[in-house]
Amino acid sequence: MTALLAALLVADAGGVQLFADANAAYLSGDVSRATAAYEALVSEGIASTQLETNLGAAYLRQGKRGLAVLHFERALFLEPGDDDARADLVEVRLGNVDRLEGDADEAGSETAARLLGPLPRREGAVALIVLWGAAWILLGIRVLLRAPRWTGIVAAACFAGALLSALVVGGAAAGRDLAMRRAVVVALAVPAREGPAERSVSRFEIHEGTTVGIEDEEAGFRRVKLANGLTGWVPAGALELVVPPGWAGRPVLAARP
Repeated sequence: MTALLAALLVADAGGVQLFADANAAYLSGDVSRATAAYEALVSEGIASTQLETNLGAAYLRQGKRGLAVLHFERALFLEPGDDDARADLVEVRLGNVDRLEGDADEAGSETAARLLGPLPRREGAVALIVLWGAAWILLGIRVLLRAPRWTGIVAAACFAGALLSALVVGGAAAGRDLAMRRAVVVALAVPAREGPAERSVSRFEIHEGTTVGIEDEEAGFRRVKLANGLTGWVPAGALELVVPPGWAGRPVLAARP
C-alpha cells in the first residue's frame, strides 16, 4: 500500500519516527508491531486520516475485519473525500458476512453524513448572523429614510444569503449528528434482541465489520439500525463508535507527499 510510504505530519520528531517505524514494520511483515505503534500514536490523541487508514490495513492483514472497518470509517470521518480509505473500506466490505442491501453503495444515512458533515457550520453561522442583521438594517434604511431602490435589492439579497447560510448550518448539524451516531460491530457475531436485556428474544445476528446507526442506549445495550432497516438491541461492548475517542473537532493532521 503506497500510502504507507508517506510521513505523518506531527508536532514532534518522536511521533514522526514512531510512524516511520510502524510503516517499516508493516512492510517487513511484522504487522503486530506495526499495529502496536499505530495504536500508540492514536492513544496520544493524534487525529490523522493517514494513520487511521494504515491502522485499518494492519488490522485487515491480521484478519480483524471489524477493527479494520472501524479505522477505515474513522479515516473517512476525518476526511470524507479520502480515496484510499474509501477503496479499502469497499474492499473489506465485500468479505463481510452481513451483505446488506445498500452496503455496496452506502446506506442513505452514511451518504448523508459524509455529504453534510464537511459543510462549514461555524462559518455558516457567522454568515447567517451578519447577513440577517445587514438585511434588516438595509430594509430599515430603505423604508424609514426612503433610501435609493438599490438598498432594497441588496436587503433582499442579504435575506436570501441568510436563508442559504441557515440551510448550510442545519445541514452541517444534521451531518455531524448522523456521523456521531455511527458505529461498527467489532465482535465476531452478536445477537440483535428485541429489548435491552440478555433474556430478550433474538431475531437475527450481526457480524463483525457491519456499520450501524445507534438509535438509543439503555442498561448497557444499544439499539442499532442496519442499512436494510432492521433494528435490534446489542451489548454496547460489541460496538465501537466511528468518531475517534476524545475527538472534539481537533485539527486533522495530514500526510506529507
